[in-house]
Amino acid sequence: MRYEERMIDEVQSLNDIVEVISSYIPLKRSGRTFKALCPFHQEKTPSFNVHPEKQIYHCFGCGVGGNVFSFLMKYENLTFPEALRNLAGRVNFALPEPTQRSTEEVSESEGLYEAYRLAQEYYSNNLKHPEKGQAARTYLKKRGFEEDILQEFPLGWATPEWRGLFEFLTRRGVKDTVIYRSGLALRSREGNPYDLFRGRILFPIHNLQGKVIAFGGRGIGDEMPKYLNSSESAIFRKRKELFGLHLAKRFLSREDSKILIVEGYFDFLRVYRSGFPNVAATLGTALTEDHVRVLKRFTHEAVFIYDGDQAGQAASLRGLEVFLEGEMSIKIVVLPQAKDPDSFILDKGPEEFRKLLDTAQDFFDFKWNYLRHRYDPSDSAGLLKISTEFIETLSKIKSSLLLDRYMKKLAKLLGVGEASLRNELVIFQQKIRSRERSIVSQVTSKPLGNEYPEEWTLISLLLEEPSFWEKEGTSLSSEDFKHPRAREVFQILERLTASGKEIGYSQVFNRLEEESVKSFIAAYSLTELTQKDKEKAFSDCLRKLKQRRVEERLEKLRQAIVDAEEGGEKGKVTELLQEYRLLLTQKG
Repeated sequence: MRYEERMIDEVQSLNDIVEVISSYIPLKRSGRTFKALCPFHQEKTPSFNVHPEKQIYHCFGCGVGGNVFSFLMKYENLTFPEALRNLAGRVNFALPEPTQRSTEEVSESEGLYEAYRLAQEYYSNNLKHPEKGQAARTYLKKRGFEEDILQEFPLGWATPEWRGLFEFLTRRGVKDTVIYRSGLALRSREGNPYDLFRGRILFPIHNLQGKVIAFGGRGIGDEMPKYLNSSESAIFRKRKELFGLHLAKRFLSREDSKILIVEGYFDFLRVYRSGFPNVAATLGTALTEDHVRVLKRFTHEAVFIYDGDQAGQAASLRGLEVFLEGEMSIKIVVLPQAKDPDSFILDKGPEEFRKLLDTAQDFFDFKWNYLRHRYDPSDSAGLLKISTEFIETLSKIKSSLLLDRYMKKLAKLLGVGEASLRNELVIFQQKIRSRERSIVSQVTSKPLGNEYPEEWTLISLLLEEPSFWEKEGTSLSSEDFKHPRAREVFQILERLTASGKEIGYSQVFNRLEEESVKSFIAAYSLTELTQKDKEKAFSDCLRKLKQRRVEERLEKLRQAIVDAEEGGEKGKVTELLQEYRLLLTQKG
């Protein structure tokens, strides 16, 4: 018996792979990934990699890899159902009894939009209700937000009732299947429905078109976790959405404006209402390439305003590299210790906040100040630490003019020759390229990769860049894949797309049985390539598959022509020859 795939996906999305694995072994950040000594074989140099954005892991030493379920199954020696229940318990997710059937649910985007629209109406009315919303309004007032905020922002209140929203939506004609698919309600082990949000102030999350697609819930008591977001659905992808961007976009212009990025919902409300409407907030997740791509449609510069503690600075450092790789300008505002934008404006006022924005640091100055307080640049060990971390960041800059400027500046600050720094940069870049070649070599030398490597590369790129699927996915067929495992993965991608679900590594891994296939795909996925290289590799692989398709058809036509000639079917011979010549032109 299997649990429904929807449930599996939901449990997986609630368990961040970095958090789970770091509870078993110590992880150390290395660029965009985390590294550790592999727990599954003896080694002295870390070769175990965890990729937070892709939610996968892979060891280049022993070859194991997969998603959060795969790790737990191997580390704890669990079956899949046991690992699923373990992870569900970790996030207090009540699993129903597994069902006999496991079918893809059809996407009903319009139904989900309607469910969220009605949910916003329900939660908003709760907050305004004289009795039901009293506790929530008191909490908002304590945070410095008077009731007039409800006229501008459709905040809501989820009462402590277990099935208030579910019953409301049912009365308004929303089908149970749509409610469960939206993630607004879940089912208990006994199969009874219960609301996801209870006892929380709700912040409606809108897409760029202004439609509500999710909620962020903030507990007002001792609720854990303090913040809870809607699970991902056919209309909501956390890695692509920013809270309030649908409002901020009206105040942005690529020519002369910048977007302010804050961490929390309350930070957004305070900044927006204080006269800075060009603001958006992350949804409790790290910034991604998808966020950068969306923001570049509206502006050319982002300003991070993260909390003044060490965690806030670390988040800024992670985010700035994503923006550098996306070729978007980035600055950072350093808040006083123990302050966030909400508390700063409350204490100091909007004008002081405006002055603080004027002190926004270029990413170089911010990183320099951060590193020189961690390491002593006058000490040899400190010098190496600072130069190594800086070179890793500078390697992501694509503009040769900016790179030249920053290399000169870093050399002067460190008191070293610019030529030696440039040499270190070249060595670092060579190591990256060598590692990529080594990874490709390791992958293609494995049993699965000996045959049809272009198929596995294509599969990996379709998982890596969903936009490739949108452009070319429909031109492919499962029959184009000769390797039975590659064909199986492609068919999973077809089913996910047909049902309106997100295409991603974990979604595919959750539907694969063989761990060896997961490890193999994970190895491919950790090959870091530039966008240009990805596009070229995808185009090359696609061309090979299409050429192979033409070759196979030509071979069949040659045999058919011979058979037709032997049978004296002149008309058919002519028809087949016409198709044969046409295909020859396509072959190029």
